[in-house]
Amino acid sequence: MPDAIIDAINHARINRTNISFDNLRDLAGVDNKCWPQLGRGRALLTSFEQLDQYLYSYGLMTKSQWSSFLPGINLPTGKLRITDYGCGQGLGSVLLFDHFGLSLPGRVEEIKLIEPSSVALGRAKAVVNCYLGTQSAVTINKKLDDLSTSDMKVTGTLPHIHLLSNVLDINDFDHGKLFSRMFQNVGHHIVLAVSHDRNFEGGSQRFEQLESEIKKPEHSKWISVTSSKITKFNCSGNQPAISWDLRVEVLSGPI
Repeated sequence: MPDAIIDAINHARINRTNISFDNLRDLAGVDNKCWPQLGRGRALLTSFEQLDQYLYSYGLMTKSQWSSFLPGINLPTGKLRITDYGCGQGLGSVLLFDHFGLSLPGRVEEIKLIEPSSVALGRAKAVVNCYLGTQSAVTINKKLDDLSTSDMKVTGTLPHIHLLSNVLDINDFDHGKLFSRMFQNVGHHIVLAVSHDRNFEGGSQRFEQLESEIKKPEHSKWISVTSSKITKFNCSGNQPAISWDLRVEVLSGPI
């Protein structure tokens, strides 16, 4: 059975003029009776049925998280880069593009999608390329701990947006190592992260721990934190959520 979303994009039923989170969920958000396989939204998804179940079971929560967070976000003008970490089927990028409109995809010089599930990554690439109107999304089929410095290396100093949608609260990777990889390139970096707010299995404390680490004086020759705002709020269904808007200037490579 083909992926319903990729098939709709390939046959132009979903295209750059009508693609949106809502249309994608209306198309593929199906209760396939496999919710236990999702591991409360943190499992590696390996089938189209699981992707569709995630859209059905967790899609509205994810949309509500970003819809509450993004109205307070300002982005730089001009060209920029985006990296979506643990992107799954690309919902973080989708909701970012939906919020800022078609002008944002037109300003994307490069977007990297990082995801260990090849099935989810294939859908994310098709969806993001549909927004961009080109075949320009770079895909990295790896776990976050397996990223190399070369995976994250870029040329130039365009502003770089780092998306982490329901990723930072997960326990199965080295968060400090990831941030070191993220901030190896000189320039302006924007971290936009949202997750479920909880106090177990990693949870929200990860946000505060990372913020404290980044602000340590011994890192001041490497990075300068220009602003950092962690906010707790309730999203759809009165579900607790947490967001982080971090802005840093990377002055040199990690030391």
